[in-house]
Amino acid sequence: MDLGSPQPHVSRRPLRALALLGALALSTSAWGATAVGTGEPAAAGSPADGGGGGVAGLPDGVPPAALAAEPALPEPDGWPFSEDFPRTSGTHRLDDGALLWSDWLYDDTGAGRYSYEDPDAVANGADIFRAGIGLAGSRSYWRVDWNSLVDPDLPIAAWALDVDDDAGTGTAEWPADARVSSPGVDRTLVVSSRGAWLIGADGSRTDLLDAGAELVVDVEARSFVLSVPRTALRVNGEWRVRLAAGVANEAGTGFAAPPEAAGGTRVYNAAFRDREDEPYLVGGFGGMETRWNNGAQSAALTEGTVADFALDVDWRALARGATTPQPRPTGFSTRWYVSSVDLGQGLEPDVREPQGMPPDNRPRVYGRVQPYAIYVPTGYDRRSPAPLTILLHGGGGNHNSYAGTGAGELYGPMCEDRGSICITPLGRGDGTWFINEAELDVWEVWNRVAVTYSLDPERTVVAGHSMGGVATTRFAATHPDLFAAAGIVSGGGYINTDGVRSQEGDQLRAENLRTLRTFLDAGTEDIALENTLQWEDAIRAAGSPYRAHYYDGATHGDFGVLGWPELADYVADVPREVRPPQVMFRWQPGDERADLGMPVDRAYWVSELDERDPDARWSRIEATSAALDDTEYEPRVTEESLTIDGQAVEARELRLEPVGERETANAVSVDLQNVAHARIDLLTAGLDPDRPIAVRVTSDGAATLELDAGGRRTTVSVTAGSRTFVDLLD
Repeated sequence: MDLGSPQPHVSRRPLRALALLGALALSTSAWGATAVGTGEPAAAGSPADGGGGGVAGLPDGVPPAALAAEPALPEPDGWPFSEDFPRTSGTHRLDDGALLWSDWLYDDTGAGRYSYEDPDAVANGADIFRAGIGLAGSRSYWRVDWNSLVDPDLPIAAWALDVDDDAGTGTAEWPADARVSSPGVDRTLVVSSRGAWLIGADGSRTDLLDAGAELVVDVEARSFVLSVPRTALRVNGEWRVRLAAGVANEAGTGFAAPPEAAGGTRVYNAAFRDREDEPYLVGGFGGMETRWNNGAQSAALTEGTVADFALDVDWRALARGATTPQPRPTGFSTRWYVSSVDLGQGLEPDVREPQGMPPDNRPRVYGRVQPYAIYVPTGYDRRSPAPLTILLHGGGGNHNSYAGTGAGELYGPMCEDRGSICITPLGRGDGTWFINEAELDVWEVWNRVAVTYSLDPERTVVAGHSMGGVATTRFAATHPDLFAAAGIVSGGGYINTDGVRSQEGDQLRAENLRTLRTFLDAGTEDIALENTLQWEDAIRAAGSPYRAHYYDGATHGDFGVLGWPELADYVADVPREVRPPQVMFRWQPGDERADLGMPVDRAYWVSELDERDPDARWSRIEATSAALDDTEYEPRVTEESLTIDGQAVEARELRLEPVGERETANAVSVDLQNVAHARIDLLTAGLDPDRPIAVRVTSDGAATLELDAGGRRTTVSVTAGSRTFVDLLD
């Protein structure tokens, strides 16, 4: 490049360092700020209040991780328009002079299996995140946001412009060695960090920077923004526009060949594919060609064409500042959000291909923007809050795992028929077991959905298959007060934050499920059968209500579609328990991530739990309100042989049957094991603070018990043994 010619402006504002939520705990951007330019209202709430934090749709008691306001993405230099891009991938909207498009994330796989030679690509170097086209005064604007941008010299973008909407004019072959075609290309904008060029259908080439254009390469925002004077590019009428990206050649003027296709197309990512273009998965988990919403792209680029992927741009609508609403389609779609943690850029290269379980449970998808799948029932009406179903995917899968060939067997009964919004977080990778940052992903997705849609906080169900079933066990046992029901589908087990699975005694946590309806299933030829049987035995021993189905001859893989109608029937119209007469809660000291806003310190009307010995195997509290404990129940187990869709099923169910009445009293008893501190919400426990309250405390060591009756509080200290206190609030 001639060093005497105009040069792109490269904005190199400091890149964000790795920042965990603990470091953001005092940051208003993490806890209280309004998310600017995110296309959605920000969630607000205090992490200390222990409740829904003012976010409608979140139940009281969610951890601080579910209350953190969404951070704002950096706004790129040189873009004078809105930042309110659509949150649904494969959609666009107009906003006061700009057309805003959101692409699919991590879909930069070219003809199916493209990879990168340059490590600075972080296996994600040509992934279009968003694109914008704007018109202001005498200039048009062309913006590409990259999902990853470690080296700004790595990606290249080409905009193919059909300026007369006539496929018979111009050329079909794209310039800059993109090796892809589409009909009616009259001009092409080629943009890299080294410059911008306008290439005509006849091959003529104009250096746009010489012609008065300005190019901003914003490293922090990960954006290329090109503004072009109308004297260099006349814009009017209606255009058909296409956009594709790849790896730049050494000069930055054209596309370089990927390692897998020296003679084929050099496009890694074709934008402007809509939701109808991409069929999600085709069969099982799918391959790299389909599982990141890239099936249509893979097929088209294999043929070397992007003819079907285009947007129509009406420059008159942009000139008059037309604005259209945020797309929020019903049915299945993929959305994105900005995470409170930034683990870096890109992803592990093999995370796109099912390889079985990865070698460890660390996050493998790093970016600050994360995708999730959502199903919105066709009858959704925000005036009637919908139940939420959290569906956790299995190992080797991703957020699209349930949207395969048998999607109707799951989304029909679990979502559409129940009128439930369903979400599947990515969980930061394919084998994270939804612990640590992957668990944070679940809470943050729940927050973003609660901000965007109208949810009923009393009817949330958590369920999952295989790895997702183990994660469901963890969520249900650790936060039983947040859910109405749990579905452990071919995946009984428990894994702690250290990544240790199925420690001896883990099933003792089954007593935490006493007020939660739990469904389990497995097959007689299922690798998860023994784990499921062990957890069923533990749940039964704890007297917790459940239903278990065992399908004769079924294997582990069958449960991607098997058993979901029965699960849906069991959890239908079940509200969460808010004021159980008895709270039994067991936890393992240290099995939490308070630094990520995910403490384990509460259940129902018991909170602020703290262990005395952090190295002990267990801490446990059992609290009973005599004011609420007015019915005597007896667990009853029924067993039956069923035939479901022609398949033999052994079914067992435990129900708590009322067998008598108990006399109530204005009293509460608390049993503490390795508990240093606990707070009892006397009002929620049904006690009358205007009458004498009796509190009986049994502890195996020194402990502090805080009694809270709204504005009236008192604290008592106890030692090992039992003691009864009366009239403590006076």
